[in-house]
Amino acid sequence: MALTILMILNTILPVFVVAGVGFAFSRWVLDRDRAPGLAENTENRSDGVKRALHVLTFSYAGPAFVFTALRESSVDFASLGSPALMALIMYVLLTLIALGLGAAFRWEWKTRKGAVLALASKNCGNYGLPILLFAFGDEGLVIGTVFMITHILIHMTLGLSIASWSGDHPLCRRVMNILRFPYIYAIGLALIVRAIGIELPPMIVRSIALVGELWIPLMLILLGVELSGIRVGHVLKEAGVLTVAKLLIPPLLAWGVTWLLGVGGMMQSVLILQASTPTAVNGLLVARQFDTRPDLVASTLLLSTLGSILTIALLLGLFGA
Repeated sequence: MALTILMILNTILPVFVVAGVGFAFSRWVLDRDRAPGLAENTENRSDGVKRALHVLTFSYAGPAFVFTALRESSVDFASLGSPALMALIMYVLLTLIALGLGAAFRWEWKTRKGAVLALASKNCGNYGLPILLFAFGDEGLVIGTVFMITHILIHMTLGLSIASWSGDHPLCRRVMNILRFPYIYAIGLALIVRAIGIELPPMIVRSIALVGELWIPLMLILLGVELSGIRVGHVLKEAGVLTVAKLLIPPLLAWGVTWLLGVGGMMQSVLILQASTPTAVNGLLVARQFDTRPDLVASTLLLSTLGSILTIALLLGLFGA
């Protein structure tokens, strides 16, 4: 029992410690820049720091990490179709469940769209990947990365389409958004390099790897920065319903889906953990972009992240990771 508790602490605690650094940075540095009496452009400077962190994390460090992980991985690429299919099935099922909850509680349409973003989006990047790294090592990380990339692609197409259902967001623009997604090119290049057996110069390999090593710490810091600005407030009832659903339904669904897909062993554990991660920061970003109840999505993000300390710990104990 003591060994299990120690294992869980060694896996989950580092995630929250680094996220706490981002939380403290936001509260004690960025928020102070917004104090009364400072120059009018200080708020823009704080927002600019957050945007810069986001770009550095998702447009530079992330693709570098994905390229390095896939190029050096010993995992058979033929087996990576299951994580991608799992991500698609889970997103569709949770979208339908969110819309069903909205109908059952008679929420208005904007709230139902926010519920989809809160329930279907998963923080399988800056929350799930560090846990997988600590629990399963590099092989679990590669499987989790494929799940994450597929999930983000679906979220940025299906999720974005739902969020902008009544807005002006044409199909061609959605396609262009996908083509600007740098992870696609990182994956494609890694597959080509590995399939052909190209030997890259050490100076290039090491440079890309060093940039990629920034990814997980930056993602956790960004998670803390986002959590620092959330106020649950008047949406506690709706956020509470979505949080309970977010914590309980995905693990059960994921177990059933992996069983139907015939997935077992470490891959099953990794996929269930990724599917059980809390509401994603990306879900909040889309909600803010289209004014789709960002208060509800943000509150669910906070509550589900805190609640996931228990649920993820239970899953890790169950899997003996």
